[in-house]
Amino acid sequence: MTIAVSPTRPSVRRAVSVPLQDAIKYLNDRVVLTAVFVALFSVNYAANLFNALTVATGLIQPHSRILTAAEFLGFVAIAVILKDLKSDRVLRWWDFVAITSITIASFYPSPLCRAIAMTCLGLLFVVRSDKRIASLGQLCIGLVWIDFWGALVLSLISQWLLPLETAFAYLPLTVFGSFSLDGVTITNGSGWDIEVGEPCSAFHNTITTAFVWLSLIKIQRLDFHFKYFVILAIGLAFVVLLNTARIGIMAVSQSEYDFWHFGPGQWIVKYAMLSAVLGLFYFGLRPPQSDTARRGCSAMSAFRGKADIEAKLLTKDEARRIAANIARLPELLKG
Repeated sequence: MTIAVSPTRPSVRRAVSVPLQDAIKYLNDRVVLTAVFVALFSVNYAANLFNALTVATGLIQPHSRILTAAEFLGFVAIAVILKDLKSDRVLRWWDFVAITSITIASFYPSPLCRAIAMTCLGLLFVVRSDKRIASLGQLCIGLVWIDFWGALVLSLISQWLLPLETAFAYLPLTVFGSFSLDGVTITNGSGWDIEVGEPCSAFHNTITTAFVWLSLIKIQRLDFHFKYFVILAIGLAFVVLLNTARIGIMAVSQSEYDFWHFGPGQWIVKYAMLSAVLGLFYFGLRPPQSDTARRGCSAMSAFRGKADIEAKLLTKDEARRIAANIARLPELLKG
């Protein structure tokens, strides 16, 4: 009696799950993170980039939400870090689960939901021991602070911050004697007064300046040093002083207000801030001289060590040839 045995077909679940598990097991972490940040950029910043391009061509009003230079610089820093990852395995299995959930949540049409999702991604990465992954987390948190949390915090502290900024702007005007201060209002004595609101605060500019500083540090692959924090403090102080001077000038007259608030003056201040900050950070954020000298000494020591080894090998080769010639010497004499 013969029994015909037919091969069993693998289940559909196994046929799908096994290749999927293998794909996750051998998936390149850099590819995964690149896909995640491309998705986040597309959801949160692609429209702002389009607005920036159309503002430049004059198709929409300049007050539309646009991609700022700081945010663009942040994504450049993210690209540099992703390039440095190469083929290293830096993600754990629960990272894939968290990243997938965060990416899906980012597609929900709510600024708050997107901000929370990107903040969670930043907090997930910022505590990691790998400096590259921690840097990605820092940049994520910085981006969401510029885009969402910064404005929220300003709305909470504006009742204390704005009177302080107004008082700083009023201080140089006391020399002229005809100005008066009342809370967040400066009056010039002839009927003209200005009220300092949240858009006039330097708070937004300080957040942007700090993020530019962070992005340039990551692009140049620098570690945090006390010197770099001093450079950041100088940049923040310059931004606050320039913004304070602009508020004081606008309090002089309506013509000054129109020029510095609606006219070319606002662009003069923006470009002056950007140029000064970038120039300061470009020359100030350099590797410490000791690190450069140490790397040079290490390279020189390695070169000398290699030269000594080659010299020793050459000496041994010459010794072998001399010994071989001495061994053949009796044969040559007999001949």
